[in-house]
Amino acid sequence: MLHRTAQERYEKLKKVFARLMANFNRDDLDDYVLTANSLREWIRQDKTLMPEQRDHLEKFVVPESLDWQICNQVANAQKHVKSQPRSKKRQGRPSITTVTVSEVKTGGPGFLVPEVGRVFGAGDEIVLDCDGSREDALGFVVRTFRHFHYIFELAPVPLETRVIPSLTDILCGK
Repeated sequence: MLHRTAQERYEKLKKVFARLMANFNRDDLDDYVLTANSLREWIRQDKTLMPEQRDHLEKFVVPESLDWQICNQVANAQKHVKSQPRSKKRQGRPSITTVTVSEVKTGGPGFLVPEVGRVFGAGDEIVLDCDGSREDALGFVVRTFRHFHYIFELAPVPLETRVIPSLTDILCGK
């Protein structure tokens, strides 16, 4: 095994996230999605993590979470080539969104963060189709990274000393 703890797996996710913010591309997006998807089981099995860390994970990996469906379905499609989302009986609940990669093109502009005068995520523009709705892969990456950042970097800090970082702080690795 290359990584032995959930924390080590998260450290890999941070490196891939930094690469994507420097140059958004399909190869690093593939690594990001596979690593993020695997963190669910790493966190569940890591007995050194606190209950709040595991609880936050469980709030993220619910079937209704579009970001979790993107993560899980894209990872499974990469692993199994043409997998389809598993659809368990969902009595009285909405069906699971089907996610596909609909468009990849060069020249994605990324986004400017004025506080640091820097553009993040420029590179490939990757669009996901979520049951007919278009979802930007860059936005998905930023949102999901914030979940894992919370689990590994905020949840272990005592509540009274916890400082919620801004997106700029997260992007700049503070």
